Amino acid sequence: MEHQQFDDAVPSSMIWPLEADNGFTDELLSLQLPDLDLDFDIHEFSGPATAPAKAASSGGSGLVGSGSGSHKKLSHNAYERDRRTQLNQLYSTLRSLIPNADHTKKLSIPTTVCQVLDYIPELQKQVEDLEKKKQELTRAKCRERLQRVKDNTGRIVSATPLDGNEIMVQVSLLSNMAASLPLSKCINIFENEGLHLISSSTFSTEVNRTFYSFHFEMMFLKDNKKT
Repeated sequence: MEHQQFDDAVPSSMIWPLEADNGFTDELLSLQLPDLDLDFDIHEFSGPATAPAKAASSGGSGLVGSGSGSHKKLSHNAYERDRRTQLNQLYSTLRSLIPNADHTKKLSIPTTVCQVLDYIPELQKQVEDLEKKKQELTRAKCRERLQRVKDNTGRIVSATPLDGNEIMVQVSLLSNMAASLPLSKCINIFENEGLHLISSSTFSTEVNRTFYSFHFEMMFLKDNKKT
């Protein structure tokens, strides 16, 4: 590469006053420099260097504040969305419990609530009817057991239901047969059928009849109520 040699003879009008005094210009002009293409504007490096930093600083704080508010808003929206989803699931479950409802159509919330309020009394009546039916079946079962006792003894047996799960049982037999079926044996027969003795009595009449009177608690009925 060829270098351009500057001539030492430079017009005095081009020499800066300070450079002429200290000889700096002569040394600079005596250097052999390559042909450099310096494409930049000196004004790009001028001006205060702290101004952009301040702007960035102020802009950054604004972004932080804005970001915090945006995060709170997103969190609130997500919470509200989850809450609505849970409510819709609960109402959907409630709709599925309504009988005679068209489950292919999505009922509105007010309609769902109204139908549920109408269905609750019907459901309560069904529970009451089932409870009555249960009591009737229990009494029939008790009569069946008493009939078994009658068949086993060959005697006349009558039963009168009392309040709750209590019952009064009377056994009538000929006095000459009372020895074969004493009171204690009769109690054992009833207790084997699930009756708990509360009290008992016996008496005889002039017509050669002996009566046993028993006050029982129906334990099998009591156990059914617990379950």
